[in-house]
Amino acid sequence: MDSQPIIRDLVAANIVSHSTSSNGTCVQLVESNKNPFGHTIVNTRNDATSDPQDLVNLARQMETCDAFVRANVSNRLQVIVNQMNYLRQEAQRILMKARRDDELNHCACNLVRRPGQTYYQYERQSGQKYLSIMHPQDWLSNVKSSGCPHRFLGAYRLEYDNSWTRQPTDFDDGLDDPLDELKQQNVYDAKQNQKMIEFLIK
Repeated sequence: MDSQPIIRDLVAANIVSHSTSSNGTCVQLVESNKNPFGHTIVNTRNDATSDPQDLVNLARQMETCDAFVRANVSNRLQVIVNQMNYLRQEAQRILMKARRDDELNHCACNLVRRPGQTYYQYERQSGQKYLSIMHPQDWLSNVKSSGCPHRFLGAYRLEYDNSWTRQPTDFDDGLDDPLDELKQQNVYDAKQNQKMIEFLIK
């Protein structure tokens, strides 16, 4: 005996209100009304126009919707995670720069430091670090000098808010750059050059 007409009748009579797919997805059906708008349906067999296979299709559609919902939630959460990682890295960078600026502000120097001026940091053999206005090239230009007697650590410009900005020089090979300031400066210069070229072409 064919069971499809029986299933269709049960669904139409709201005896079977949902169907479960092979992986357990439950399909909710709309409740049926035997007296729509106060009119009694004479033959309940003819009020069902859907195929029983529609339940399976509904279940598959619900599975697809569930997969999309999970994917959307996962993607949005991943964006938040990426933002949190970026903020954590920025916080670490700010703290590192604050420690570096504090070290430079307390570094030995025999000059009155003025904002806008670039200073060069050196380290003596004793371990003392100091700031000077002498560029490493200035040591080489002196005939009596065979070069800088102390280790060059980097060039820094004193800003008006008492912070320091790393400045690139020709003597930066092998120097530490934990804040990647020199790389950022190179990227900035490249972008500026590109904009200038585009402006000249136009």
